[in-house]
Amino acid sequence: MQEEKTTRRLAAIMFTDIVGYTALMHGDEAIATAARARHRAVFKQQHEEHHGEIVQYYGDGTLSVFQSAVEAAKCAVAIQRSLREDPPVPLRIGLHMGDILFDSTEVYGDGVNTASRIQSLGVAGAVLVSAKMNDELRNQPDLPTVSAGHYALKNIAQPMEVFAIASAGLVVPRGIELQGGQPRTERTVAVLPFVNMSASAENEYFSDGITEEIINALAKLNTLKVTSRTSSFYFKGKNIPIKQIGRDLNVATILEGSVRLSGDTVRITAQLIKAEQDFHCWSETWDRKLSNIFAVQDEISLAIAEKLREQFGHFPIQEHLVEKQTDSIDAYGYFLKAQFHANKWNPADANTAIALYQKAVSLDPGHTASYLGMAHCYGFLATSGAMPPSEAWAKGRQSADEALRLAPRSADAHHLLAHQAFFEASDYGEAMRHARQALDLEPNHVEAHRFMCFLHCMAGDTAQARPHMEEVLRLDPLSQSTIFHHAYFHYMAQDFDAALERLDRCLAENRMNFPAHYIKCNCLLMMGRRDEVIGYFATMPAELVLPANRLGLTGLAHALSGRTEQAMACFQELLPYTEGSAGYGAQYYVFLMRANTGDKDKAFEWVRYALDNSISVCNFADPLVNALKDDPRYAAFHKEIYLADGPHPLAEEDPEPLDTEAADRLALRLLRHMREQKPYLEPGLSLRSLADQLAVSPNELSRSLDEVIGRNFKDFVDGYRAGAFGKPLLQ
Repeated sequence: MQEEKTTRRLAAIMFTDIVGYTALMHGDEAIATAARARHRAVFKQQHEEHHGEIVQYYGDGTLSVFQSAVEAAKCAVAIQRSLREDPPVPLRIGLHMGDILFDSTEVYGDGVNTASRIQSLGVAGAVLVSAKMNDELRNQPDLPTVSAGHYALKNIAQPMEVFAIASAGLVVPRGIELQGGQPRTERTVAVLPFVNMSASAENEYFSDGITEEIINALAKLNTLKVTSRTSSFYFKGKNIPIKQIGRDLNVATILEGSVRLSGDTVRITAQLIKAEQDFHCWSETWDRKLSNIFAVQDEISLAIAEKLREQFGHFPIQEHLVEKQTDSIDAYGYFLKAQFHANKWNPADANTAIALYQKAVSLDPGHTASYLGMAHCYGFLATSGAMPPSEAWAKGRQSADEALRLAPRSADAHHLLAHQAFFEASDYGEAMRHARQALDLEPNHVEAHRFMCFLHCMAGDTAQARPHMEEVLRLDPLSQSTIFHHAYFHYMAQDFDAALERLDRCLAENRMNFPAHYIKCNCLLMMGRRDEVIGYFATMPAELVLPANRLGLTGLAHALSGRTEQAMACFQELLPYTEGSAGYGAQYYVFLMRANTGDKDKAFEWVRYALDNSISVCNFADPLVNALKDDPRYAAFHKEIYLADGPHPLAEEDPEPLDTEAADRLALRLLRHMREQKPYLEPGLSLRSLADQLAVSPNELSRSLDEVIGRNFKDFVDGYRAGAFGKPLLQ
């Protein structure tokens, strides 16, 4: 076959699509079809008048090129004016002047990608143009433009300024109205608890465990944002519309399913739903032997990941997302039962979970996940006071160390060791090192983000804490732990009103939230509401009131109010507690009272004493220490206490450099294959099967579609199908 000649040329490129077309098709197919027919009729008429060349219809969208930027802009304005007349068609248009590759029927390249990204920013009734396009329109009084701001567009190296044509009859959006001015939720998914369809309700532990394993598997995909277990399980057993769940979790897609366990077989069903439209876009059923449970978890996770990529564009997917944990199905069963109890987060269930984890490792001493589970439970028992802290931390450290020995690249193990270093050894630097390693290994690890935020806040560095807090809010928005840490972030940022609002939300849900009560007292002190602190302890659950804390906070309230005599009475009453089991807490309040009554020398003497005797002073940057912060000694101690290796930005995806020539060749092969072999006529065509036809990896094909052709798999194939079953694809 004679090779067709491929040429490059400079052109004005137009992308359009109908806003909300998928939802419209789902709601009223006749109206949607009529809208698309009107769009195409107007589109064709205006292109003939303005000498444009229609290259391809993509379902509800189009790609076309012009030799003149002015003609392209005038065509876009005419299309929008016509389609805004009754009955309106909500169209968005993007224009760019750039380099394209052309082989007589196909158009692709960087210029096409840029035009596609600009169009995707838009709103109905608007025409957006790139800065290059805008330069061509400067001397056209009938084509005025206004800047809509700078945007970081996917696969475009530098932020790009985008302009809106402001001709009469067009929508001129504000920057915040553009898709790029708001959080993008496309590559986001929440896995709702799979329903237990087994004959026995006792098998609920198994369906919960399968759900959690799929969440953990998908979280390994760095560029996919997966809602954490805590927030996903908030909806367990609740009859809430999918659209509302999507909005509450700020996700584009929801995965739900069921599990039926019967003897040595398991049936798992899963379905993927576009949340905003409540549109079921994919479903599958797996019938497997229980002995192959890890293989089916991997198969399900990979299938979900590939469907998400087909819908939303390229991201790399590993060969496997779930590794075989153990050869012992019985050990795995004990592990899942242990997880079921551990996730109830109370001392009795934590001890039950530990016993089940121990049964699992007795059957398989190499079962890493059970050691990690034990370490989590011991940490909970230590911080809740249900086990003597020194005993619980020691047992937890032993379990975490064994997990790390078995799996040196375990993010969970490093996260647990970060807790050990901070809470047991008072070693801030070591805690930071382990927390960073956890995030380097697993950038979506929500607990590591939460703890990293906490560590930065402890040092008073809320600027470094902020991106971690934002990740936590994105991945786990509904959990009580997130609300508390968000409150603490605002407290350390000295935004006390915001902190108090979130602390009250925590306490409305759980009056037994120990740290929320005490941070609230600190907050009230900083807000000048000191008398409320004095009376606060009468309203707290009695079992949460620690005498040293009560005396310390009451003394601070008096001291900050200028009531020296009452403050000194509390101070004297507090001193005996500095020698007892509550020694650290009492000593810290003595330090705070000295700091806030002008006795700076004694305050700094205690800091030196604490550091020399391995006593934690990690909350040295607390707002209640503000009175010391202008003293040179404060800066010196701050550096010593929060010794770490400097700022450490969030890990970002660092893909392999794109071989532009190879990507262009693959794009050309793909376009010819689509034209000649018509694989889009296969109902079950997937990105993976199309990649097999081209003898390339799915990752290569996905990236070429995304970065060269500028479309995701679904839109690309739907365009050909629309051409085959409607109007001709190529004009």
